Amino acid sequence: MKVAIVVFAVCIALAYAEECRDTGDCSHVTCPEQDYVLECEHRQCTCTHTTATCVAAGDCSGKCDRDWHCVDGRCRCGFGFGGGGK
Repeated sequence: MKVAIVVFAVCIALAYAEECRDTGDCSHVTCPEQDYVLECEHRQCTCTHTTATCVAAGDCSGKCDRDWHCVDGRCRCGFGFGGGGK
């Protein structure tokens, strides 16, 4: 039981360590091409396409080594979005 609690605590710590407050916290992320800008969106580091628009993630294409997301009509390459606000 103690091992399970420790593992759970480590997972929570890692999850919070991945959150960002601004783009300065995203130095570990590299955007794939010049058509992307690095952003901290909803406390997640992401690469946002500067010109592509979308209605759904399926509208997004191109090089993305994570998952495509359509957030606020813009294609974003990054991890899932959660948390509360920027």
